[in-house]
Amino acid sequence: MAKSPLRKGPTAKGRSKIVSKARPILHGTPTHGRIVRILHGPSSGFLRARDRRDVYFHRSDVEGAFNELAVGDKVTFELFEDAVTGPRALRLRKATKP
Repeated sequence: MAKSPLRKGPTAKGRSKIVSKARPILHGTPTHGRIVRILHGPSSGFLRARDRRDVYFHRSDVEGAFNELAVGDKVTFELFEDAVTGPRALRLRKATKP
């Protein structure tokens, strides 16, 4: 019988314990900024928030096409304050023109 990738050995009572591989859902403060640097190799970049701080973002945080972003683009995002790695942009997307 093949083992399920979500099972992680028997527990004290002889039953298998289910381990979830779900990532936590992160939320931040909605804000605006401009892209100041894009690093295509590591698929990430930096943007400048309204409070003049540089904020990191990764391709997985972009809603839409990462390759369509350019330096100088206005963007909206959720600012997540991570105590370990610093500020990070979540749910990044190009700002729509009114």
